[in-house]
Amino acid sequence: MTIEIVDTPLNPLAPPPTDPSANHTARGRKLGLGMLTVYGSGALVQDTAVFALSYLLLFYLTVVCGMSGSLAGLALGVALVVDSFVDPLVGSLSDNSRSRHGRRHPWMIASAVPLVVGFGLLFSIPVGLGGWALFAYALTLILVVRFCISAFQVPYIALGAELSDDYRERSTIVAARVLFTVLGTFAAAFLAYGVFMKGIGGQTHREAYPPFAWSCGAVILAGAALSSFGTLSARGRLHAAAPGQTTSLASFLAEVAEVFRNPSFRVLFIGCLVLFISMGTAAALTLHANTYFWKLPTSAILLVTLVGLVGIFLGVFLAAGLTQVVEKRVVALTGVFLVGLCQLAPAALQVSGLLPPGSAVLLLSIFAAVSGVGISMALIGFQSMMADAADEHEHMFGARREGLFFAGISLAAKASTGLGAMLGGLILDVIGFPHGLDAAGKALVVAVPAETIRNLGLAYGPGASVITGVAVVILLGYRRTRKDHELIREALEQRRAGATG
Repeated sequence: MTIEIVDTPLNPLAPPPTDPSANHTARGRKLGLGMLTVYGSGALVQDTAVFALSYLLLFYLTVVCGMSGSLAGLALGVALVVDSFVDPLVGSLSDNSRSRHGRRHPWMIASAVPLVVGFGLLFSIPVGLGGWALFAYALTLILVVRFCISAFQVPYIALGAELSDDYRERSTIVAARVLFTVLGTFAAAFLAYGVFMKGIGGQTHREAYPPFAWSCGAVILAGAALSSFGTLSARGRLHAAAPGQTTSLASFLAEVAEVFRNPSFRVLFIGCLVLFISMGTAAALTLHANTYFWKLPTSAILLVTLVGLVGIFLGVFLAAGLTQVVEKRVVALTGVFLVGLCQLAPAALQVSGLLPPGSAVLLLSIFAAVSGVGISMALIGFQSMMADAADEHEHMFGARREGLFFAGISLAAKASTGLGAMLGGLILDVIGFPHGLDAAGKALVVAVPAETIRNLGLAYGPGASVITGVAVVILLGYRRTRKDHELIREALEQRRAGATG
């Protein structure tokens, strides 16, 4: 019998095929540029929001709204603790969902509007709100935003892992996602530093934040709509929940325990978690450092940010090409090493007095570009390896757990704005960085002691690079090669043939 595969049916809302062999055959066909584009656009959702959460939120809460660094860090840390339960739960629910629109799409569609509303309100804190009331307001909205990001991002990344079984094409799918990561980050950075915060007061101007946030919300909503509805026609490629498979507390805990029995998942999850904490700590302190350590104007901050995005953009093509000829783990580890080097060098040169006067913007731009290349190499390598690990998991345990696997990646990424920001907030208080508002509600941060500024530079640069070094050591434990994956795929093919025979 010949099965005809049609990737773009006339009615994308029609139920997907239920024959597993048809789905498997569909995944063997190459994805077109159009499908890669609409799928990749979903990265606008998380990455537009994450730019603001990573680079602006701690600064906004402490310098602009007057919250202490410890209290702001606590709000972000509490949200991460809650997320540590939400992400895997969403992954399990998504893995076991059944609907005429598949397992993943209903979650993506339902989360978009609440995410935009919560994000807009988070950066629209009422003037005069302070103390524990400010803490409660911020924490509530951070939780709303985090929940909605989980509900979109976990099914979205899991969907990408299911679009193809091909070892090389999976790196192409991740590359498409990273390209839109660049676009989302660019949109948020440009709206921040190039539009709403370029005037008097710059990033300390409170009235700049609400229009910035709602404009980012429009980008988020566009990305969610395009990726959610644009990929409906590819549901014929996706896995379906196993008959009788449901999510209960007992089954959920059993599934979590099962994925941690996979050694490849353990290494990738823990390594990514440590790396993202490092990057998140640096990111949370970057705007403080750019403003007070480097003393950059808003235009220079935008320039350095955009140069870093150019590095990420170029790194996508470099990483996608390298993964075709060398092992993915080599690509990922090289990327992590570059990130650590670029965290260490600029601040170390400045503190040691080796940086020529007036060269800060040039130096930061060079290292931002190199770091961007490293970020692309790490992200594409890690996420593609995680998709391979999902195949390994099916081979070991006979179950597909993409949702839970990529919940681990999502949780690790959120650690960058959770544990990273919490650590950054504690550092601000430890080094004595001032905070608070005057009677008119204006920020009190005017003059910062020289010792505090020096310690800020050491913390956000060399301090973060030490954590990155730990991630490198952990990730050396990943051993799976291209040949290993080929053998696993052959074994799965034989198992499926025996099941249908």
